[in-house]
Amino acid sequence: MYIVQTNQSKWWKSLLTNIKFYRLFYNKEFIKDNNGKCAYYSMQNLKTLTLLFAAILVSSFIYLGSISNPVNAIPPQLINDQFIFGPIAGLSENESGTVEWVMVGNWRSNIVNDTNVQNNQSSDVFNAAIEMIRPDGTARHTHTLTDFVISSVSHPDNESTHYNGTSTVSLQDGPATDIPTSIQTSNDSVITINIDPESVDNHFGDLPIYGVTINPDLIKPPHLMKDANKNVSNH
Repeated sequence: MYIVQTNQSKWWKSLLTNIKFYRLFYNKEFIKDNNGKCAYYSMQNLKTLTLLFAAILVSSFIYLGSISNPVNAIPPQLINDQFIFGPIAGLSENESGTVEWVMVGNWRSNIVNDTNVQNNQSSDVFNAAIEMIRPDGTARHTHTLTDFVISSVSHPDNESTHYNGTSTVSLQDGPATDIPTSIQTSNDSVITINIDPESVDNHFGDLPIYGVTINPDLIKPPHLMKDANKNVSNH
C-alpha cells in the first residue's frame, strides 16, 4: 500500500529538517554563549541532535514505502557505510555515589578498522555531542568532543579494539585541546568513551560514557538496503 501524497510531503519535510541538523553536527558548526566564551550548540539544535536518529528511523519506517526515487538528501557518508554512529548515555556521580549529572547525546565515527589508522586517516574519526542535565531537570547544557587524534591502538580481546589519543572538548571557558581520550569498540556494537577527568576538572565524572551503534541500513532507501547475507536489494 502506498501513502497518499500529503503524507509523502510530510515525510520529505521531516527528513530534510533532520538532515539539516545532522549536517550541522557533521560540519562541527558551533555558536558561542552571551559572553562569547563557550563553544556550544544552541539548545534548539541540541534537542534536534538528541532526537535526530530516532526521528529518521521512525519516519523511514512509516514513509519509505511511498518513495520511488533515491533519498539524495541523506549524506553519502552514511549511504556508503563510511561512518558508524548512534546514541550515547552516561552518569556522573559525586564521591558519595549520588548522581550529579545525566548525560545523553550522539556520536559519529569512521573508526571501522585499523586500516584507517594505518593509512593516516585518523583525523576527525570521532565526534560526539554530549548533553548534560541535573537529575532535577536543571542546568541543561552541551559539550562537544571533536578532533580525536589516535596515538595507539590495542586489542584487549578478540572482540574489542581500544584507541588511545587526544581530543578537543568544549568547556565553559572555551574549547580545551589535547585532552587525553580513549575510545573502545566492542563487538562492533558498543562503544566506551573515557575522557581524562583531571584534564576537564572532573566535569564528566570518573565513569565511562557508553554508546551503541545504529545499523546504517535502517535509514537507507529500500533499494539500497541489504538482506541478511549483506546483498544489496534491487527492489
